[in-house]
Amino acid sequence: MVKAATYSSMTAGNVRITYLPDGYILFNPTSVFPTTTATDWQPYRNYLDDNGQLVGSLGAYLLQTPEHTILIDAGLGPTTYESSRFKCYAGQLLSNLERAELDPADIDIVFFTHMHSDHVNGAVSKVNGETALTFPNARYLVRSAEWHRFDKQPESRASVADALKLLEPRIEFAEAGEDIVPGVRVLATSGHTAGHASLLVTAGEERVIILGDIFHSAVQIEHPEWTNSLDGGDPEQAKVTRRQMLQELAQPATTGIATHVANSVFINVAATPGGFRLLER
Repeated sequence: MVKAATYSSMTAGNVRITYLPDGYILFNPTSVFPTTTATDWQPYRNYLDDNGQLVGSLGAYLLQTPEHTILIDAGLGPTTYESSRFKCYAGQLLSNLERAELDPADIDIVFFTHMHSDHVNGAVSKVNGETALTFPNARYLVRSAEWHRFDKQPESRASVADALKLLEPRIEFAEAGEDIVPGVRVLATSGHTAGHASLLVTAGEERVIILGDIFHSAVQIEHPEWTNSLDGGDPEQAKVTRRQMLQELAQPATTGIATHVANSVFINVAATPGGFRLLER
């Protein structure tokens, strides 16, 4: 039975990566993938719940090195959001951080793959009626292209306005090709948003790619060409980025981490004569 991913970890060299669930998402499959029909989904019924909704995960990642404790994205925070395309149910991030035996004050870097509400709004919390940054000791990093896209699209600020206001004096830019810490490099993976980023973690011969929202479902491994209505930056560029990333994920000793993929956010991909397929873990 398909379900949202649960708390889980993997290790690459001396780096430990833990998925911290914040909740789950239910997508309307033909609204999110508007060029598809119910017939297209028949081979992928295993990705849908009993009501025909596409099940998705929702959370963040804890990346621990011997010297650093890094949070990749920050979840949606304690709220419920519903639209015609999807429904989000969130609020579990901090309890799962506690499960990892950490306090918000222990986080020394927060890196945002992009600035959508389900990746950013958990970075702010209400304390005694006042809004404050959830991770008080952290440096906050994002690609400059992602931060500055709000200059051109001010209307898109509404869903993340509180977070942007508090982050503005603290935000730092980490650009493509730069290491945020040794062995953790920023990749430019635009398409979902203009400044979307992924992270490449290299540990000896092992590689882990934290993908952000390049994929919203494992079905996109077989169908990277399906138009995704959530790719508001540039849907056609998002398809190019997906295909490029599938080539990378199919390389030896490479694991992908996909925020919204159901069952497990840790994925392995193999090339096939006609494209790519998800490997069983």
